[in-house]
Amino acid sequence: MSSLQRLLGTGNRRGIISFSLAVFLFVINEVLCKLVYGNLPTHQILAVRGLIATAVILGVIHASGAMPRIGRMFDRHVVLRSSVDLVGSYLYMIALFHTLIGNMMAIHMSSPLMMTAAVALLMREPVGWRRWSAVVAGFLGVLLVVQPSAGSFNAYSILGVGAAICIVIRDLVTRKIDDAIPSSVIILTNVGMMSVAALSLALIEGWIAMSWRDFGFVALAAVCVAAGYQFAVDAFRHAEVPVIVPLRYTGLLWALVFGYLIWGDVPNTLASAGIVLIVGSGLYVLHRERLRGKEAAAKAAATPPP
Repeated sequence: MSSLQRLLGTGNRRGIISFSLAVFLFVINEVLCKLVYGNLPTHQILAVRGLIATAVILGVIHASGAMPRIGRMFDRHVVLRSSVDLVGSYLYMIALFHTLIGNMMAIHMSSPLMMTAAVALLMREPVGWRRWSAVVAGFLGVLLVVQPSAGSFNAYSILGVGAAICIVIRDLVTRKIDDAIPSSVIILTNVGMMSVAALSLALIEGWIAMSWRDFGFVALAAVCVAAGYQFAVDAFRHAEVPVIVPLRYTGLLWALVFGYLIWGDVPNTLASAGIVLIVGSGLYVLHRERLRGKEAAAKAAATPPP
């Protein structure tokens, strides 16, 4: 039994702990990056974070014995997935630096609803009226958070919606990636592309001398990103997906807590109502998916073998 297995357990228990840690680490990463934004250019933050995260992931690949398969990081679907994720990450981080962290996280949480709509429209999978109703309710929730009025149009919130769309496209492409490619190699492509793009733009934008405080915050954010990816992968490999996916919404609670404690952020009434709609409709969609899975399993068990 490995030390990680002794610490976290097995099965759904391990998945719940791993995914909860992953979500928490991703929020800490966002908080740390937002804290140094006023002192450093956006691209410099992303470049330094990406380079450190790349080094951490390379260490994980070496330790896990996956180095012989590192060349698979250039597979077509891996590169396509990472390219979409790169665009989404940029849109999200830029929006995060200019809006309330709780609002951005709420928009980010609309991606499961968007995935349901994409599966129905693009992949022609059946989606009943209940799930469509939840998708519509979630969309109304996003509008309440974004609040796109003529007098107070928040373009950065729209970037957050674009980031959520990129997440949906990324996850659809992920389905096509060869299962033989280690998750750490896929992650390496992600952080590597982010590092190259951010470093190139940072050199054009201009580099600012970093204080030890800012460097420490960015370095810690990089470690949180790398560890968060690893815990997320571990969760999906050891637990049932319907069990752990709702835990994604704990990120919204952490974001609201840190936003209030550090910046005094309090979403207005409309945004708060939108957050409730997004979370409620998203959890309902996940609930319906779980019921459909149980019904399919029951049908399969009742069908006699040929």
